[in-house]
Amino acid sequence: MLSSKYWITNCILLTILAFGAFTPTLAFAAPLANNDKDWQYVGGNSWAWHYSPQTQINKNNVQNLDVKWVFPLSSKALAPAGIQALNPAEGTLTPPIVVNGVVYVTTNSMVTMAVDAKTGKELWINNYEVDLDAARKRLPLSIIPGHFHGIRYWAGEDVVLFGGLTCDIYGVDAKTGKTKFDIPDLCKDIPGSIYNYQITTASTNNLATYDKGRQFIYNIGSTDLTPGVGRAVVMGVSMDTKQTQWRVFNVPPQDQKSKDWALQECAIGYFRNIPCSDVATKARENLEWDFAPGPDQIPSPAAGATQSWGQPVVDEDTGILYINTGNQNPWTNISVTRGPRLFGSTIQAIDMVAGKRIWWQQPMPRDPYDYDCNWSGVLVESPTLGKVYVKGCKEGNWIVSDAKTGKPLIIRDAFEEAYPGKRTVHITDPFSRYDMIEWKWPENSNYHGPAPVKIVPSFLHGTFATDQSYSPETDTIYHYASLMDIDITTKPLVLGVQSGGIFVPGKDGGTIIVARDLKTGNVKWSWPYTYSNQRAHLAVTGGTVFSAFTDGTVKFFNADTGSPLGTVTVGAPVVIGPTIGKDSDGNSKIFIVAGTIPFAGFFGQYGVAGSQTPGTLIAIGLNEKAAAAAQTVTTTSVTTSTTTATTTAVSSTTATTTVTSSAPAQTITTSITQTQTETTGLPSEITYAVAAVAVIAILAAAFLAMRKK
Repeated sequence: MLSSKYWITNCILLTILAFGAFTPTLAFAAPLANNDKDWQYVGGNSWAWHYSPQTQINKNNVQNLDVKWVFPLSSKALAPAGIQALNPAEGTLTPPIVVNGVVYVTTNSMVTMAVDAKTGKELWINNYEVDLDAARKRLPLSIIPGHFHGIRYWAGEDVVLFGGLTCDIYGVDAKTGKTKFDIPDLCKDIPGSIYNYQITTASTNNLATYDKGRQFIYNIGSTDLTPGVGRAVVMGVSMDTKQTQWRVFNVPPQDQKSKDWALQECAIGYFRNIPCSDVATKARENLEWDFAPGPDQIPSPAAGATQSWGQPVVDEDTGILYINTGNQNPWTNISVTRGPRLFGSTIQAIDMVAGKRIWWQQPMPRDPYDYDCNWSGVLVESPTLGKVYVKGCKEGNWIVSDAKTGKPLIIRDAFEEAYPGKRTVHITDPFSRYDMIEWKWPENSNYHGPAPVKIVPSFLHGTFATDQSYSPETDTIYHYASLMDIDITTKPLVLGVQSGGIFVPGKDGGTIIVARDLKTGNVKWSWPYTYSNQRAHLAVTGGTVFSAFTDGTVKFFNADTGSPLGTVTVGAPVVIGPTIGKDSDGNSKIFIVAGTIPFAGFFGQYGVAGSQTPGTLIAIGLNEKAAAAAQTVTTTSVTTSTTTATTTAVSSTTATTTVTSSAPAQTITTSITQTQTETTGLPSEITYAVAAVAVIAILAAAFLAMRKK
């Protein structure tokens, strides 16, 4: 006869086991917008995983993908006159976002389009309307052309969220395309800022929302290689009052002498695996008068830190913001600034409730090579490491930091792993007086000979090139390791003018896709792409890793092994990350922007010439046969075939799509709109219901058994 205690113990164990079977599903709920139908952020969800839990498109059927429709993007000629006067680049560099069956994309001329994900038809178009002349008179502001890096959706007001060209935050109604609200003049009356800010469209995608704390997060910084730009700052803005609640600065006051700027927050920071406090103890002089030309001087007019252009990551549970800054200014001529130049080229965490920085990581103090830390990091609740923030900067160190304290848990030299002995630059030493104070520029220095100096890796997106991606199913990080060189010659700095160097591109050695075990940092697999460097991020879904490539293809890989699964040819180079979401019928589609390469030929990047064309939004989904097969579990033999599809838009834009498959050989010609696929897999609410019923059944059985005893 078994005791009641025994039955209670077994009941508890059975309950734990029942819930354990559903642990992966429950764990995925941590980031906002981590669902199988939307791609609401540049990084998919609020923790920037570039991951979708959808399973309709998966490793077993990617060979059956077809082009569903093609949508030509708006030309800059349709933008308001004020925007056209800035002469923005044609096209877009914005990954499409997907919300409730609608795809949103914004051009470099700040024209936003909403497109029906099912049909490819335009739903609405929004133009950014602003009086730039009035803004210049009202604000410490210069406005120069640039390019968008991304947009995002905010569920709180059902809007597509933007930063404007006049230091403003505005929201466009996701359903109507009408501007719903605008918060202006966020760069007005900034303490310690004495120069004009220079706003580009690259400055406008760095917004975050902290819904629990009712805050918008906005940041602004200096402009690359341009002396005399406003003070770099991150700020929290009340969603309710529209007033600034706090500011965290990334450079010292521009009008004051600041001997201890780098020492004020030294106790909470690291230079790679070196605690800043160790440097303060052993080489304190190296941290004094940061950003100044010398002792007892205000910061150089050339001093600065560029803004973040990656997705800021918000942890709603802890109230912590993770954000990374661009390059330290100036470079390559660092003679007018001393010290580590905090907080340029820095990974950092900010407490949004207290409005203060809680940790920072600067891998390359007093960097002369433009090795910034831009693009987004990834926040992960790892089963083995706990909550961590994962980021790599241009110099090549891949760093896993404790999300709460910033303590580096794993550091891997990803560039050296991929290209042993190829690095030509010097990794700066915060203990070295020469590195922190005396070094003037790369050429004719302790580390380099006469100009031009060959820099490897190139500052053109550096080692990692773009955002990293994460699979919560296998605790794996996916990233690029890129090889490119560039020759630099340092020139004098001119106040208010882009200056400081002559740059001549060298060899583009391509890139390597790397799958890395998060818990150990070890490489699981890698795959070389020799055509050129890459910019489009990797996406993870359905047991695959895929991206769009500069050779005009979309390539799919087995997420576990790296084995190629199939290729879709879209007929034009792609430098923008792909996204995935569902249309109004619940059919998963991949969204690609092709043929818009406004800067692709810049310094010889990406193996193609730059062009000024608007580009095309392309939707890719399963063909009818594959969609039907997705409803049942089947086993099929594998052969090799090629499927060719020609798609034509109403505007006479034509895209030719070739699908390299592992299905029985066939050739199919298809129009741009086809029958949609059906949803597969159980919705999360059904999964949870099944789990609940199972647990209740186990509990009932156990207690009934007890009563019989």
